[in-house]
Amino acid sequence: MIPYQTIRSVHLEISSLCNARCPLCPRNLYGYPYNSGYTENNLTLKDIQTIFTPDFLGQLSSVHMIGNFGDFIMNPESLEIVQYFSNTNPELHMFVGSNASARDQDFWSELAKVKNLKFEFCIDGLADTHHLYRQNTSWDTIINNAKTFINAGGNAKWKFIKFKHNQHQIQQCEQLANTLGFSEFEVYDEGRNTGPVFDKQGNYLHALGDYTGETDITKVLEQASTGMMLLEDLSQQNSPKTTVSCKAKNNQSIFISSTGDVSPCCWLGIDPKTYGKGRYHEPCNKQVAPMIQKNNVFEHSLQECLEWFADVEKSWKIESYQDGRLLICDDYCGSNECAQ
Repeated sequence: MIPYQTIRSVHLEISSLCNARCPLCPRNLYGYPYNSGYTENNLTLKDIQTIFTPDFLGQLSSVHMIGNFGDFIMNPESLEIVQYFSNTNPELHMFVGSNASARDQDFWSELAKVKNLKFEFCIDGLADTHHLYRQNTSWDTIINNAKTFINAGGNAKWKFIKFKHNQHQIQQCEQLANTLGFSEFEVYDEGRNTGPVFDKQGNYLHALGDYTGETDITKVLEQASTGMMLLEDLSQQNSPKTTVSCKAKNNQSIFISSTGDVSPCCWLGIDPKTYGKGRYHEPCNKQVAPMIQKNNVFEHSLQECLEWFADVEKSWKIESYQDGRLLICDDYCGSNECAQ
């Protein structure tokens, strides 16, 4: 599917820890600290040097450091990691996404000096709305960090996730982005914009979007811990697609998690052996988990870690989800257009 020698891009999760509590992020339960089966870990600089040898880095054109579960700034060696990448392959392009609500000014100044690095600041509104989704982050801190980064020569992008509570501020935010020197401003509608918001103690705070469901954290927790989602539940809402145009295959890209697990993409890499009880990834991961063999780069060679990808590609020819067609591949890369 993706031979080792053809890999040109890596989607890399250097940390699965996060300082924020975004209520629709899979690392918590609507802002309440609940772990549905992922491991918290930081990849060390030594780990990175083990995975990304000079020869392997030399064949890459880009590294993307965003998610799945954590944030770039939470890795204590994040600056040293990108400096290693840049020093080893000066032509490598790096793209980093973060809530950017941590680290000191020296960090942001030094990060700005790293060649070919674009930093995506996730800022969802102005000071009066940003925190409604990005819980535990400070709008003022983020803006100050962005100013430091930009003024030191850094290439910054403003990522704005649109919600019902902040969409009236899009124009103001774009104007501010231009004033501050962001090179790019982009609005995202990620579909994750409706749900309840709880604090760390389980107190209900407010609703995102038009949510009118359960607001008792005890009942929400009970569903999360005892509920079950079945493949049949999802397949009733979906039908197999005509074709899969795999983004990972097309982009010659792979995903490496903070624990060193290797997957074709981030969607298949959401801790498939452990994560997702009562949620979308429960049945999706149950489909994927039996395919996975020798996928940890600290236990096997990267070449071996790619071998199970062949079974992923074979699944696209299967006619039904019950027989093994991967629902998650259809959802993210499938279409009903005729294959060329």
